[in-house]
Amino acid sequence: MNRALRLNIVSGALGMFWLCAPLGAPLPLLMQAVNASSTQLGILSAAWQIAMLAQIPAAFIAESMKRRKPFWAIVTTLHRILWASPALLPWLFPDNRELWPVFLIAALGLSNLLANSGTASWLSWMADLVPPESAGRFWALRQLVLSLSMIVCTALYGWLLDHYAATDSPFLGFQWVFALCSLLGIADIAVHCFVHEPEHRRTQERKTCRERFASPFRNRGFTVLTAAMAGWVGAQSALGYTMGVPGFFSMVHLREAFGASYSQASMVFIAACVGAALFTPWLGSWMDRAGSQNVLTRLVFLGPISMAAWWIAKPGTWNLVGFALPAATTWMVFAALFQGAIYTGTLLCQLRLSQIYTPKEGRTLAMALHWSISGVGGALGAMGAGFLKDALPTGPLSWLPGQWHAFDLLVLLHALVAWVLVLPLMRILQNEPAPEPAEQSPATAM
Repeated sequence: MNRALRLNIVSGALGMFWLCAPLGAPLPLLMQAVNASSTQLGILSAAWQIAMLAQIPAAFIAESMKRRKPFWAIVTTLHRILWASPALLPWLFPDNRELWPVFLIAALGLSNLLANSGTASWLSWMADLVPPESAGRFWALRQLVLSLSMIVCTALYGWLLDHYAATDSPFLGFQWVFALCSLLGIADIAVHCFVHEPEHRRTQERKTCRERFASPFRNRGFTVLTAAMAGWVGAQSALGYTMGVPGFFSMVHLREAFGASYSQASMVFIAACVGAALFTPWLGSWMDRAGSQNVLTRLVFLGPISMAAWWIAKPGTWNLVGFALPAATTWMVFAALFQGAIYTGTLLCQLRLSQIYTPKEGRTLAMALHWSISGVGGALGAMGAGFLKDALPTGPLSWLPGQWHAFDLLVLLHALVAWVLVLPLMRILQNEPAPEPAEQSPATAM
């Protein structure tokens, strides 16, 4: 058991070298480098979320199998291979740069479909593996290691992009980043194949598809949690935040409005990872002690307050102890420490609650339904934000006082969705009793 959990953490640390590319600065800045529009950026971000629907048919396949690991390993390895596609662009379309953003959306969209085909299997696998009495502490420790790994790879990727940006081949930096992202992402899958997989309870064949779909929603807590998280993920995606860290629209906004370099944008991402690393060890014991419902409610309230830092960020430089620092980037680095802590905390709470409110039997499909519906919310948020940014002029909005940009309006929309929709649902969830803990498998009880 302990060896399996350690291998899980090691593979996750390697996986951060993949995850850092789509969630951090590299992917949105790549799309900017290939002259993608805001709508195309929104489509790519939405594709990440809408691909979660692939979890549902994949869950039917996985639940019919005796083991989940082989199916998961095949689809996720193919998914990671496709992340090398940005490195091949100059050779595939040397004279047709207008096709680059279209090809990226298609290739990475397919990759996301494959990734999500294995997600529900992995989530139910982990729910069966991790002992319930220490789950909060385990996920917090895992997140600490993953955040530290993400800091290392973000700094590396930022250095590579800035190093090659000053040469005659600026796109070579993106080629190196996405080649490493794909290679180390595959290494993550290879290591995780050695993690023990407990036997899972296969769904009874006498149940119809309709009964299997309806089963999780008979639990009111599952229904409320899923609706709340669809709204919360959508609110985050409107700002380009995914899995607790800034990306997409927020990274592009730093470049467009404040002229941040690749390394400076990466510093904001790193600060969010540092905030998560500092907060999650304490978060785990808080979740186990106070309950994930209560913790999530408080974090959802605090999140939009931390995002108001974007309204205070201004162009120019600050002179601190004799050093000239870009004002907006420096300010957002400090703000990201809190944002990373809060938003990563909400992700861990969602992960834990999705385990609590899914039944032992049919868990893979229940996980798929929860995360797919959350993904649909995220896709709507990302697409809506992309259309809004394209509909509004680039730069400060003349019809609003001060130096407001389209992104600042998205921050306001984020707060409205969080406080008007998500918080009331979370208060309902606080009054919903958690289901009785499922009987542990022999592997879990070890």
